[in-house]
Amino acid sequence: MGLEVHGLTVRFGETTAVREVDLSVLDGEVLALLGPSGCGKSTLLRTVAGLERPTAGAVRWNGRDLDAVPVHQRRFGMVFQDGQLFPHRDVAGNVGFGPRMRGVGGAARAARVAELLELVGLAGYGARRVTDLSGGEAQRVALARALAADPELLLLDEPLSALDRMLRERLAVDLAALLGQGPSTALVVTHDHDEAFTLADRVAVMARGAVLQADTPALLWRHPADDEVAEFLGCTTFLPATVRDGTATCALGTVEVTAKDGDARLGLRAAGVRAERARPDVPGGAEPVGTVRERVHRHDHVRLAVNVPEFGRVEAVAHIADAPAIEDEVRLRLDPDGIALVGGD
Repeated sequence: MGLEVHGLTVRFGETTAVREVDLSVLDGEVLALLGPSGCGKSTLLRTVAGLERPTAGAVRWNGRDLDAVPVHQRRFGMVFQDGQLFPHRDVAGNVGFGPRMRGVGGAARAARVAELLELVGLAGYGARRVTDLSGGEAQRVALARALAADPELLLLDEPLSALDRMLRERLAVDLAALLGQGPSTALVVTHDHDEAFTLADRVAVMARGAVLQADTPALLWRHPADDEVAEFLGCTTFLPATVRDGTATCALGTVEVTAKDGDARLGLRAAGVRAERARPDVPGGAEPVGTVRERVHRHDHVRLAVNVPEFGRVEAVAHIADAPAIEDEVRLRLDPDGIALVGGD
């Protein structure tokens, strides 16, 4: 059955951190809570763990109400942003802490520690002091420590956000592979789109303490429920659109869509255009679509603001080598992967 959250509300004084959330995580599923800082996702996670008390609503695991179940009896494992390792214990001591508290004998405990360290790519690190570890190594140890307790549900609160971008991307792939190796059930908190889409079977977008939409990464990316979700996922321009005979048509042109994109459940209202998927073309035999008004150089691309007479400003991205200049006239070529069909029941 897995995790079920019904009507969950958490207040701190006059502040409502979590607002009437209904959510489920099936056995063997990884669900990511995705949203900006302060949206309530960490509070929701901590309430599931038992570290915060709900003001209203219920948290159930396999049908059992957890309201009266203390943290240490929930059999949930948790990994925090900073790992929170025991500084006075070496790596093996940290990973073996859970089995030791459950009375697992020395030989069996050592074998489990060795197994988990190999699993997270740290074989032979058992005698290392945790204060000598890099940030990525420390997070791997924290993950191994959480797994050592054989948790029924793994809770990860921004587990990679303290790392630099390249390491974060590499560890996200490693973590996704690790979660996919067995029937792991996990709830992951993150503000990073790529991390959520890499790790999760489903993603729940949160804002102001509420869940705005929960769906698979593919459906969420292509079919955000409303403008707010679409904007959070990178859409910068919204245009009236229609879907007919396998194509979506808006003022910037027509792109092919899949059968699901034209499904009646969408209730399509608009097309959201992601700037990185709108590319400028030199006008060729047709009237120019718009005029470049702003040009900002980024590390690997040039960000443009193009004024289109029919509906105003559209953001686009150009390659550094052939980016148009301010006042150049351009057409905008749409990449189908950059179009989100906004709407839904």
